[in-house]
Amino acid sequence: MAKFRRAYNIIRHKGLGFCVFRVQYALRKKLGLLKRSFPAQSWSQIALADLLCPSADSRPEAFLQRHKANGRRFFFEPGELPQPDPAVIAAADKVLQNRFQYFFDKWHSLGSDPDWFVNPLNGQRVDPAAHWCDINVFDPRVGDIKFIWEPSRFAWAYTLVRAYAATRDNKYAEKFWQLFESWLEANQPNMGPNYACGQECAIRLMAMCFALYALWEARASTVERKIKLVTGIGVHAGRIEKNIDFAISTQTNHSLTEAAGLYTAGILFPEFKHSARWVRIGKKVLTAEGLKQIRLDGSYIQHSMNYHRLMLQDFLWVIRLAQLNNDSFSDELVSRVRRAVEFLYQMQDDSGRVPNYGANDGALIIVLNSCGYLDYRPVLQATNYLLNHVRLYEPGPWDEDTLWFFGADALRSLLKPATRESKAYTSRGYYSLRNKDSWAMMRCHSFTERPSHADMLHLDLWWKGQNILRDSGTYMYTSDEPWESYFPSTAAHNTITVDGADQMTRASRFMWFDWTKAKLTTYNSGHGSKLMQGEHYGYHRKGQNLVHRRTVLSWSDDCWIIVDDLLGSGRHELELFWQVCDSGYQLSDNQLTLNTEAGLVGLAVIACDNEIGCKCFRGDDRPIGWQSLHYGDRRPAPVLVCSACAELPVRFATLVSLGEVIKSACLSQANTVSWIWASSGQEQSADLNSILGKM
Repeated sequence: MAKFRRAYNIIRHKGLGFCVFRVQYALRKKLGLLKRSFPAQSWSQIALADLLCPSADSRPEAFLQRHKANGRRFFFEPGELPQPDPAVIAAADKVLQNRFQYFFDKWHSLGSDPDWFVNPLNGQRVDPAAHWCDINVFDPRVGDIKFIWEPSRFAWAYTLVRAYAATRDNKYAEKFWQLFESWLEANQPNMGPNYACGQECAIRLMAMCFALYALWEARASTVERKIKLVTGIGVHAGRIEKNIDFAISTQTNHSLTEAAGLYTAGILFPEFKHSARWVRIGKKVLTAEGLKQIRLDGSYIQHSMNYHRLMLQDFLWVIRLAQLNNDSFSDELVSRVRRAVEFLYQMQDDSGRVPNYGANDGALIIVLNSCGYLDYRPVLQATNYLLNHVRLYEPGPWDEDTLWFFGADALRSLLKPATRESKAYTSRGYYSLRNKDSWAMMRCHSFTERPSHADMLHLDLWWKGQNILRDSGTYMYTSDEPWESYFPSTAAHNTITVDGADQMTRASRFMWFDWTKAKLTTYNSGHGSKLMQGEHYGYHRKGQNLVHRRTVLSWSDDCWIIVDDLLGSGRHELELFWQVCDSGYQLSDNQLTLNTEAGLVGLAVIACDNEIGCKCFRGDDRPIGWQSLHYGDRRPAPVLVCSACAELPVRFATLVSLGEVIKSACLSQANTVSWIWASSGQEQSADLNSILGKM
């Protein structure tokens, strides 16, 4: 019965077509048919001539000369490089020592002869002699496969190229070629884990193209080495093409990145015998999937800020390549991408950061600046210039992406920053309210595509660059329990659990059942009091008509009121979670004081006619009070947990005072909230009934 219910839920949520494809794919894999499409080879068996059109000259020097003169353009002319931020030199010097940065956070050494198959966290290796079809990428003995894949994404190639451009020191070019040849020797075609995912192949292919053009004239770039790199690009494109249907079936950014890699190889190398087909398939998939994955309002299918950025990087790359090579994408697709830029800009804080919302796997596939992983200005500056020919931000280190893609003239273009405003993105349920120094984002959406976290009605609150009410993040996709289950759970977000349960039923690492339904009931972003209200029905599966309704009220620029109503019947264990910024804190009864870099923040939680217990946790051996800003890293961060065991309906009211300490707070039976600020002694009150209406 359990297997039947699981199968029913998969069909209901993913669709019959998806299920039929996946069953056929699994059967092809089990019978060895898939492996036959990807024959194991050695690099010595593959000659460049095997990949080229019959009319192409495969003699190494002649090929390279004709390729340079064939009229296909990259973001810059071969060897003609811009002047990047010299801050990259320190990172490049670490790469010279065979140290690699994982997920733009921690550095690990892979040894004097890099071991491309080892997980640096536990020392476990994946067999490089196994065909990729035979590798279990979720082998618990090995740990998270992303720690194997990360250095093979070739992010270090961008680092070495930028250092070479900054210094013209041949040692950085030489190091690229040494690492590339080491990787090539260790990773024979279709063998080992680094061919197991087409998206990984595409990210690597794009980096290889970048390095080829950037280092074309470097002393270390011999004819033999460049021919090896071109051959590698052709082999990677062939690997992507033969399995891109699987990427499309995932209904994620995998299809976009793989299509971008395929388009890149095809548009830059017309000498390849399949180049025209690669361009055609790449454009077709990018267009169809782009229009499917990006909604009309610019929101993205994967419910993730980081995956939204990845999608923008894919389109920045391919649309710019098309412009340079007398090709184009449809006006409709370009319009969607433009709206996607606007969406992410409106979800951005003035600090450059965005809410740490949704699945965040550390992906940053084009690394052309020294701003840091959490800063989203580089991709928005470059993509906005691509589409609108103006800059969003004042000059800064976030300009380097724009410099590489468009040249120095782009940095002299018109500065036209857009105004960030309160926004309602109804397609996928992102709602924000903005004041002068503070703003909030709430999620309220009925899932129609695969959710990643059980986080409905989650609230992010920002003030003067500080993420006061935050998301806990993702940590890792494959880790020991309880951590693998904790970060996607309801308890890791700013919302309420009922009887300790998640809002949805977790079925596997990447799948939830009983997708949450929700409805926005009020949104007022006009003058005066700004208010948004929504409710979700994730706890209906408990057999009761239980509704969580949340109202977020911007009472003033420095004061926010959040009202949570649990409607229904019966006695339940309720827990309200407020993940707060990692700063000094003090808890006294139901009042929490935070000492942030921007100033004091007061937070008080009160309940009508019910006793609540408030405790603050910060990172112990339990899965509570943690934050992950970078993939694979978790660090202690405070969470305020307010608990009540009560008969429904129950109302919680949370007051957040920015820049002031709350001296006292209460909620009367008439639903009037009053509080006193400690510094001024000024008492304020709000009649919730008059604001929210009778409930």
